[in-house]
Amino acid sequence: MKLVKIVFLLFISFSLFSQDLQLKKSEIFKDTKKSSSLRFSLEDDEGNLVIIRSFYAGLIPKLKGYYIQQFDADLKLKNETELEVDDNTLRNAFLKDGKLHLIEFYHDKKKDLIQFNALSASLNDLKFSKRELLSFSEDNIRKYFGVGLGALFFNNFSKIDANHMGEVVFSSDKNYFVINFDFKSKENDVHKIFVFDSSFDKVYDKKITRDVKDKFFEYNSIDVDDKDGTVYFLGKTFENNSRKSKKGGEINYHFNLYKVDADGQKMISFKQPDYFISSLELLKSDDKISAIGFYGSKDDFRYNGVCLFNMDDETLNFTTKKFTPFSDEFLSDKYGNKEGKKERKKKKGISDIDFKSLFQMNNGDLIVNAEEFYITTVTTTNANGAVTTRTVYNFDDIMSIKLDSEGNLIWSRNINKRQTGLSNSSFTSIASGEKSYFFINCSDNIKKNKLGNLYFTNTSAKKSNLYTITIDNNGEIDYNKLIDDKESKVYYRVNNGTVNLKKKTVTLLGKKKKNTRILKIKV
Repeated sequence: MKLVKIVFLLFISFSLFSQDLQLKKSEIFKDTKKSSSLRFSLEDDEGNLVIIRSFYAGLIPKLKGYYIQQFDADLKLKNETELEVDDNTLRNAFLKDGKLHLIEFYHDKKKDLIQFNALSASLNDLKFSKRELLSFSEDNIRKYFGVGLGALFFNNFSKIDANHMGEVVFSSDKNYFVINFDFKSKENDVHKIFVFDSSFDKVYDKKITRDVKDKFFEYNSIDVDDKDGTVYFLGKTFENNSRKSKKGGEINYHFNLYKVDADGQKMISFKQPDYFISSLELLKSDDKISAIGFYGSKDDFRYNGVCLFNMDDETLNFTTKKFTPFSDEFLSDKYGNKEGKKERKKKKGISDIDFKSLFQMNNGDLIVNAEEFYITTVTTTNANGAVTTRTVYNFDDIMSIKLDSEGNLIWSRNINKRQTGLSNSSFTSIASGEKSYFFINCSDNIKKNKLGNLYFTNTSAKKSNLYTITIDNNGEIDYNKLIDDKESKVYYRVNNGTVNLKKKTVTLLGKKKKNTRILKIKV
């Protein structure tokens, strides 16, 4: 497969076209802070793009605030503002009726108070007004959770699961959102969900309680029905008072799926005694709720394929249970053909899979993307005997699997990749039409490895090219250089990209010191 180069460049509005992709760049601008990270990108029907970036300062980088910028359809800057923070963070954002709406988490230490607020501003001036959505004091902790914590709640945040203290998740078209609050209790696992419509009116709130100690319940996924705000909540419960996935030679956990609405809740439990499943992701569509994940043998705890569970969204009865192994083509991608058979047998599956994204096509087909991610430590000794240890973040192969709506395999492919470090590793992906797109930073030295398969490697951020890898409807892989590092004053952080499925766009942040540029890619 030969490298396809960009054959022409249009400098009008800093716009580029490459095959079926349209790329638009903003002017380069300078940040007041060197370190920033893309959090949200929002597009309205007129093509205006709102970018929200968090910025950091200090020897140990600490969140100091947010850059908020509005660009027109040609990525010319229209207006901007800075939102400084102290004990507040942004949990989500959306556009509606010419306004930007932010959902803020705020901890008032003086008043021992936790709030969730809606900050709203016209796109014309970006001047925000505030509306309180929720307020947690000691009194309403009793109301909502049935316990009293006194100052302990506010002074010991280890009591709160930080990953889900106010997780905000929107429905597909942002008609509803849920705030998922996970409270750590010694006796029971307790979640409280609050559902709001896009006008910030509360629709309902419900408590989800599991009669199991918090440490034996593992939250997986949550999704919201865009039609009525019904919430689907999925978790994994470990059995026999043990966090071990297997006990006595048998699977030691089951999954719990809850359907919650204003009228109440219902729950189903299920387990697969012959397979190991680490976690599942929910997807609400039409009249069903689906749970998708990777599975393997219960004896090896490695991954050998993808599983799909479809359930009727009213009754929660199963309509599909499907376990689809990785294809021979996928295994040949990863291990080679003849030479790789021994390696396949030895490995017995893949150990480190990080679930990245899930896309549903118009015809109901599903595309599951993941990455081989793991952390290692390297210890070295210098000539003087001094010992140093460093942590290495490894971002290896990309895995992509396409299934039909019933879990039957259309194709599965493994893209060989070797990257380390946090600045320009990993990828951003999107699916549109008949293709899947993966945007990566990599070296020009794309070659075939010893197994005869394509192999992508990273390079320094200063010499980082932007590539796209595509997989078509037949599972064929191609790749193309979009931006050469020699032609760019910034590198594009694909590990920090945002995806707009409705607009079919990907937004990337270009950085080099304080030089900053926004890149929008339409597929």
